[in-house]
Amino acid sequence: MANAALGITATEKLQHLVALLEGSEGFAEVVASLKAGHGATLDGVRGSSGALVAAAMARHAPGPIVVVLPQPGDIDDFCDDLAVFSELSPERFPAWEAAATERKIDDEIYGDRLRLLKLLREARQGPAAVRPPKKRPVSAPSSMLIVASIQALMQPTPSEELLARQTRRLTVGHTVDVEALTRWLVEQGFHNASAVATPGEFSLRGGILDLFAPDWFDPVRVEFFGDEVESIRRFEVATQRSLAALDALELT
Repeated sequence: MANAALGITATEKLQHLVALLEGSEGFAEVVASLKAGHGATLDGVRGSSGALVAAAMARHAPGPIVVVLPQPGDIDDFCDDLAVFSELSPERFPAWEAAATERKIDDEIYGDRLRLLKLLREARQGPAAVRPPKKRPVSAPSSMLIVASIQALMQPTPSEELLARQTRRLTVGHTVDVEALTRWLVEQGFHNASAVATPGEFSLRGGILDLFAPDWFDPVRVEFFGDEVESIRRFEVATQRSLAALDALELT
């Protein structure tokens, strides 16, 4: 009854466990060892207590923290447990399920892996461009918590140099060779559609170019006046309703 009178919810009580763990014997030494670049071990971390430890560690990590799980199927359960102890939204790094020769740009895993790689690049270098906003808030680099399986981490990823070479920037007021841009899109595996509906598609109609990059949650409409970018707007697929105006975007 006392908790009810104080307005303390069950979630708040569970999140209070993070503070209790931080005050427990040996926790400060573990954090200090990790910050110094050394290893540390915590005994008895089983089941949901793994998410509790991760929630506590994330509050002290100077940069992104990575939780490595034995199997891809463990990721959802871990993220559900983490939501009990923290309001931090984890970033997932999924494992490829298809063979390398069968991977396509419209594969959801392709977009998820690319999105995280670009977030990590920005954490080190700062934002390179204004990209379409996310549907959920993105954690600050210092509090970013990444959840991945061993399988996902063993699969190859493109280098930062390759990502930079495979990225185009469009900015309002700048001129663009639209024909060269659409040719480049096709060469990179994008599909020319009558109307964009899924990641990996583009549609050119007169002076309007709709784009749906694999790491975006929503497509973008770029309007041209001749060769000059007149406007860039994020829009909703189902209703075609504009969601936000952008000054620039990165297309990878």
